[in-house]
Amino acid sequence: MFMSTLGSERGPEVQRPGQLLLFSTIFFLFSVFIGAIITVHPLYLNQFLEKAELVGLVAAISSLAGMAFSIPTGVLSDKLGRKRLLIASFILLSFVLLVFFLNTSLYALIVLQIAFGFAMAPAWIVSEAFIKDISPIGRRGEFRSVFGTFANAGMFVGPVIGGLLADRFEIRTPYLFSAILLLASLLLVFKLKDYNNRDNSDSTRNAKSNGIRRADLLAVLKEFRQHRELNVLALCTVSLFFWYSARWVFGPLFLHHLGYSPFVIGVWIGISAAPFLLFQIPLGKIGDKSGKTKLICLGFVISTIFIIPLGFLTSLSSLLVTIFVISLGTTLVEPLIEARVTDIAPRERYGAYSGILEFAKTTGSLLGPVSSALFVYLFGISYSFIPSVILFILTLALFLYTRQSLCKASTSLPMRTP
Repeated sequence: MFMSTLGSERGPEVQRPGQLLLFSTIFFLFSVFIGAIITVHPLYLNQFLEKAELVGLVAAISSLAGMAFSIPTGVLSDKLGRKRLLIASFILLSFVLLVFFLNTSLYALIVLQIAFGFAMAPAWIVSEAFIKDISPIGRRGEFRSVFGTFANAGMFVGPVIGGLLADRFEIRTPYLFSAILLLASLLLVFKLKDYNNRDNSDSTRNAKSNGIRRADLLAVLKEFRQHRELNVLALCTVSLFFWYSARWVFGPLFLHHLGYSPFVIGVWIGISAAPFLLFQIPLGKIGDKSGKTKLICLGFVISTIFIIPLGFLTSLSSLLVTIFVISLGTTLVEPLIEARVTDIAPRERYGAYSGILEFAKTTGSLLGPVSSALFVYLFGISYSFIPSVILFILTLALFLYTRQSLCKASTSLPMRTP
């Protein structure tokens, strides 16, 4: 109750649609880079490792690195501001991508995977924290969905570009393209206004001199652990990114196994982003009005049903339709989880809570390839998506149980007289 009050007692003083548009444009470009990379990255890793299950294990290394730095990075963004961390992240990512383009060593590849995860974490944490900073109360689902629509438009365009570059030139070309694109987008980052930095200037000065204290991290984790709904939302996030990582790593390998070209793989990944592009904003508005938790539950049901047959399909049309419907389900889930967390969390700790959710995302991104790799090793690549089905079912059951318990608890509270 304490956290809910803090989170809702004051939203941004002024609605900032201009900053929302600018920031969303930056992450459209950022997502183009991600889309271009994820199309070819499993195939790039496969050149060094040759076995699909080993690709899954090595791909998980970057998630492990991101997970280690996510919560401290979130706390740091509350103290130093969002803009500085975003600039540092973009510069480091550009350098890492350039080295990926040049690399020929397996040992260097492991180091690059670690550096990639370390550099990616601040970008995602800052993105979610910044949107929380500027989202007005009553329109949080809408604002997060506008941002998500731009980001997923990049995920729609990026894989097609990445697949086309790989087909026309060679498998490394998308890394060079993405490094250049990321540096170019820095020009827009400098135009951002850091509202968190302005509102917390005293904290910023203290952070410069004292850094992140262990007590700060423990206080955030204790506060988070005491809130039951946030714990379940974090588990939902783990499940969601478990599926995303399994799709990103084993989707291209599965389609390559069926004989499809990198361009077709890029189209398939692009189609997976189409529902976010088409439906995210209206669904965000519906979530603000009718309740976010209902749509989250519905999304998990839809995705679970359609992931089950995915690894056993062979025709391109059925593969495209199925991934579209699965992504329609996740479109109901991902932005509304973030919007619901914004409803609950204290505004002065948006960065810290974005860091916790990023920890949940990277945990899912770590477990997804590892678990799927085990199934691939035991049963074959057609079974690579089955662990996602199992986790989705368990998450949905816990989500429904917790929601029912919270409803009972709220109705059993004694009435207070005015």
